[in-house]
Parts: sequence; structure tokens; C-alpha cells
Amino acid sequence: MSISSVNSYSTAQLQWQGQQLKSTGTGSASSSSSNSLSTLFNSSTSMTSQLSSMVELTKYAMESMGLSDNSRVTFSQITKYREQLLTGFNDSVKSGLSKIGVSNPQDITFALDKDGKLTASSSNAADQKTAQAWLDSNPSLGKDLRASLTSAGIDSGTTVSMKVSSTGKLSVVNTAQIAIQDGLDASSDQSAKLRAALSEIGVDLSTPMNFTLTAEGRLVVSGEGEQTSAVNKWLEENTALADNLTAQLKKQNVDSSAVSLRLGATGNVQVTVNNSDLTDAQEALNKSSLGQTLYSGLNSLGVDANVKFTLQVNTDGSVTVISDSADQAKIQQFFDDNPSLVKQYQQIEALSGLDDARKAMQISPSEMRKRIQVESMAAWWSGSDNASSYFGSYSEGNMSILAGLNRSV
Repeated sequence: MSISSVNSYSTAQLQWQGQQLKSTGTGSASSSSSNSLSTLFNSSTSMTSQLSSMVELTKYAMESMGLSDNSRVTFSQITKYREQLLTGFNDSVKSGLSKIGVSNPQDITFALDKDGKLTASSSNAADQKTAQAWLDSNPSLGKDLRASLTSAGIDSGTTVSMKVSSTGKLSVVNTAQIAIQDGLDASSDQSAKLRAALSEIGVDLSTPMNFTLTAEGRLVVSGEGEQTSAVNKWLEENTALADNLTAQLKKQNVDSSAVSLRLGATGNVQVTVNNSDLTDAQEALNKSSLGQTLYSGLNSLGVDANVKFTLQVNTDGSVTVISDSADQAKIQQFFDDNPSLVKQYQQIEALSGLDDARKAMQISPSEMRKRIQVESMAAWWSGSDNASSYFGSYSEGNMSILAGLNRSV
């Protein structure tokens, strides 16, 4: 049994709001139902048709639950299954909509080259791709940034990397410093060995100790102190950390005079790379409002977390997103790209219709039996030649069938 075969029994009005699918409790023109349950399950509709529809809905529910025809199922079990589907649907849609656009612009690094082209990089591949597409469609932003830096005296050949905050503030990223620090962190045992040696010498690292790298590639303590000579002697005899730092500087084309190290009571050695060009670039960016343009542009690619919309199931099985939100087209595309979620929604809607049908048919077995008997008699009588019409008279809880005379002459 297909979903389309039970759509006509569904009147549950479901709306996405508060990041979950909720019942609105009312019908509307936007319902995907072609016939409402209020029509199908009322006193003017034959009891036989109502029972047949109820059986059809129940069979669909059993098939959705993966049960065979000879299985037994209760309405409580069907309701529980529907709630499970609803929870899964809510989680999937919430997660899917959150991934539309750029999930976290603050985690993206933007590199500005000499020609004013911005390149995005992020550990989140989807964010990187989406951000880059937006940057490519807005090339003037990068050119304006480069012009701003050039007017501040920054060499046009200097590549500047930056990040943007939620307030639109651009912060220069010292990529060389980050790369060198990563190289030192990869050999954390060198920091641990240095700390252990300093402890044996009697150095109290509650106040961090600073180091510099000489032109000859030797680490020495910055300044003078009681244990300076002993520490420098140990560093001269144990060159692994100095050798590692020298190799990292060579990779990043950084002069040793621009580097300083610090070791505290915990953690690895921390490196600082001084770069006057980047300092000047930061001052220039602090005066620019282009960061706000960048952040608002990337942020506009996403979907409002508090968006409200209704899904209307079409005759071909697709859904139409009905919403006053500016994000309506993005949400429509999301469901077009996720047919499995559309199918899940159709199941939820159909099973919601079953629950409505159960409530609508809450009449006693004796009354149900009477209605079926009356309908059977009416069907027989209308097919006979003794009368051309019939009508029913309901009085004191009983229905009487009265035949109309055939007045043809």
C-alpha cells in the first residue's frame, strides 16, 4: 500500500516551529488532504466505508512498522511508532537546516592575496565550500580589503590571513606562528624534558621562563637570573628543542630574531613570532567596516533557527514548503534534495490521520451494528423494483427505512 493511497484520510495539520514538527490543531486550505476526516468519518458517511478506510489506514501503519498481515497491533503501538518517526524527523530536519549556509563563520580563515582575492579555509569542508562560493560571487570585498591595507602602507605582496568575529571584527591570523607552534606541539616530549630539567635545577615555573634563539641556532634564557647559567648549560647540551625550532623557522621563512619562547608550569613551550607588517595590518583592519560586510554576508546564507513552515504533500509525492520566511526557497531545496525525509513526513502525516480516525469512530459496537444493518437494507431496497427511492427516519435511537412510491405511469 502506498502513502498516496492513504493521503485522503489525513487531516493532521503539522507545522515546523520551535525547531520541531508540531500539530496546529486546526485544518486549513494548505492541508495535503484531498478529503477531510470530518467528512469521511461522520454520520452521513456509510459505516461500511468508514470501517474499510479504517482497515486501510491500519494496514498501512502495519506495513510501515514492518509487520506482516497476520500480526496483531494496537493503536498504542502505532502511536508510539509515530512518535519515534516524529523524533527522528525532527532531529534530521533540525540538523539539516543548521547545515545550510555556513554553520560557524568564526572558524573560517580568510587569506587575502596580492590581487585582492579572498580564499576560505576551514576544517569543516561544507563551510569552506559555501563560504568560498560566496566570496567568489562577491569579489569586490577582497579588492576593497587589499586597497584598505595598501593605503595603510602594507606591501601589496604581503599575504594577510584573518578571521571574523560575530560582531564583524577582522583579526589578523599569524599563520607562521600557528604553523611553528604546531610543529613544536608535535614533539611535546621536548617541552616535558625541558620542564623536568628546570625543576631539577630549582627553577620555579609558576612564573613562566622566556627563551630566545640565537643566530647560531642555540636556545638561551632571556635576561639574567639566579639559575640562568645552569639552564643555558643544559640547553647547550640538549639541543633537540632548538633544532626543532630552527627547522620550523626555516619552513616558514622566519628569522630567529623575530621569535621568542615561553614555558610555564603546564603545557608545551609557546612560541611568539613578531611581525610588524601584521601589526600594521591589524591596525588598518580595526578602522574598516568590511568585516561586518563579510560576516553578515556569510550569516545570511543560513536558515533562521526559529523559522516556521508547513509542508503540503503534492499528488506526485513531492512536498511544497509554505512559509512567509525569507528562507522558504532554501527550505524547499532542502526537502527536494532529501526524498527520504519527504517519505518520512508522509508516514507521520498518514499515521496522524489514523489517530484522528480512531477518535472520530469512537461509537459503541451495538450502534455500529445497527448502522451497518440499516445500510445493508438500504442498499438492497434501492436496487429493487418496488421503489424508486427511500428515506430513513431516526427516532428514539432507532432508524427506520421507509420506501418512497414509484409514481411513474
